[in-house]
Amino acid sequence: MEASQISMLCGKSEALLDFRSAHVARDSQIRSSSLADLVGLAGGLEAPEADQVLRDLHVRNLAVLEDVSVEFGPGLNVLTGETGAGKSIVVDSLALLAGARATSELIRTGEEILSVTGIFEPVGERWHRLLSEAGLRNESDQLVVRREISREGRNRIFVQDQPVTLALLAQLAPQLIRIHGQRDELGLVSTRLQRQWLDRSGGDSGVETLRKVEADFHRFRDLAARLVRIEGDDRLRQERIDLLRFQGGEIDAAHLHSGEEDGLKAERDVQRHVEAIGAALGGSLDLLFEEESSASERLSMAARRLTEIAEWEAKAPTWSMELEAMSIGLQEMVDEMRHRLDSMEADPERLNAIEERLAIIDRLVRKYGATTVEVLAYRDQVGSELEELVGDVEQKDELEEQLVGALEEYRQAASNLSNRRADWGKQLEERVLRELRDLAMAKARFEVALSTRRQEASRLELDGEPVEFSARGYDQVVFQLAANPGEEMMPLASSASGGELSRVYLALQLAVRGEGAGEVPTLVFDEVDAGVGGAEAAVLGSKLQRLADGGQILAVTHLAQVASHADRQFRVRKRVLGGRTATRVDPLTESERVEEVARMLAGKRVTSLSRSHAEELIASTARRVP
Repeated sequence: MEASQISMLCGKSEALLDFRSAHVARDSQIRSSSLADLVGLAGGLEAPEADQVLRDLHVRNLAVLEDVSVEFGPGLNVLTGETGAGKSIVVDSLALLAGARATSELIRTGEEILSVTGIFEPVGERWHRLLSEAGLRNESDQLVVRREISREGRNRIFVQDQPVTLALLAQLAPQLIRIHGQRDELGLVSTRLQRQWLDRSGGDSGVETLRKVEADFHRFRDLAARLVRIEGDDRLRQERIDLLRFQGGEIDAAHLHSGEEDGLKAERDVQRHVEAIGAALGGSLDLLFEEESSASERLSMAARRLTEIAEWEAKAPTWSMELEAMSIGLQEMVDEMRHRLDSMEADPERLNAIEERLAIIDRLVRKYGATTVEVLAYRDQVGSELEELVGDVEQKDELEEQLVGALEEYRQAASNLSNRRADWGKQLEERVLRELRDLAMAKARFEVALSTRRQEASRLELDGEPVEFSARGYDQVVFQLAANPGEEMMPLASSASGGELSRVYLALQLAVRGEGAGEVPTLVFDEVDAGVGGAEAAVLGSKLQRLADGGQILAVTHLAQVASHADRQFRVRKRVLGGRTATRVDPLTESERVEEVARMLAGKRVTSLSRSHAEELIASTARRVP
């Protein structure tokens, strides 16, 4: 291989490694929000519809992916292939759809634009609502997300063929795709999110307990804020009171009526154009009634002429009567016009009064709102705030008593929540350990540790020590793991390898699933089987298959025991055409699948025995395709 080609390949590899590193640490905001959505408490985002899946993926010019289209389906979708074939690059393309940062170095050599398109379906009512709230038109049962990165560094994102920002994609995409890589477990190492996992493991029975703590905290916080205002800078508080009194007095002095400016403006227009209006009314009256051969006279003559032919024309009487009715209607209209003309009179004093009143209104709406309606609404706000500021000072002692009572109510609710968390933690430990025993971590120990964090000047004290507290209680929750015998229990963030973290995540998913955690439609596992083999690999495949029920999992694997559980299998392989390397992703037929699993079992030299073993393995794990 020439030095230039080696340099080019090294550059591509470094770009992909940089991309994956950014994808792992990146955007922890996207990762955190993803897990928060998945295990979030009541009142957060709803869990996506269980049958919403990634149907199609189309990638152009991402490294060795020249032009690849893949049609996925519900259930467990497995990507296999030889090492270096480009399986993880397929995962990288999904990361771009999930909002990962990207650079032009990822673009295939010689090309100008990299693009990734994902089609998700079906789109339920919740997604229609979310798109509508984001200002996006949506009349389809499919959700199309497309991302383009140009050689010049332009980054364009489209949802339903409408341009959106990366920030909006970061909000929407985590509800479509969750990616679990070797060190990228969607914030699993975050203690805040571990607390949410623990709370969700309590199921529906814990929701009311959590809501009670949140409500009590907000009541305490509001009372504390009011006291802070009272005990703060008295000069600033008095200045605020004086300002509010001035604003309220200014609005009150105007004696506004809601919407009065519209009537005043209409009357002003009349006063400004009295002469033109009078001339038009007078001229119209002349034409309709006053002049010889006026419209009124002509209608009467026409009616009389029609009566003369009534003997020979059957419709003539009807026409004559209709003309008479028109004449009467015309007379009534003429009377109204004459009355209006008689009342028309230029009144300079009234015009001045209107202008002065509108000037007062204009000054107030510039200061307090766009219309008199908004100004009056602001006056109500002024009154409420003024009443609270003045009343709080007079009721300071009462507020302090209420604050003490609110803190005690919160303490009791948070203590009850803490006790329940201790019970949930024991139950979660048992369920996770059962799952880990099947995932080649039979000797692992897993614990849920509860503690508190000291916070100076905190109003809440436990055993004489001020502690940090919030709407989620005062517990600090830490998942601890000792992956091997003799090791010390340590937080997940520092105790687990990438493969172990993946398996702990999978165990948590399975352990919490039956407790109302909600499943996302597309989970992506990139080599979750690292460090697993033999019988444990078969169990891992079974668990992935189980987790995929009612949703969708995309898994990259090197193990035949995992691949055999797939509902759909895809082979990723490289080929060289015209001196260029390109990767293909092909869906496998049943016979092709047997051949691929046999290769995974035996290596490059596939024998009849390995084929027989592959057929037996696939048959033993098969289920009806969803």
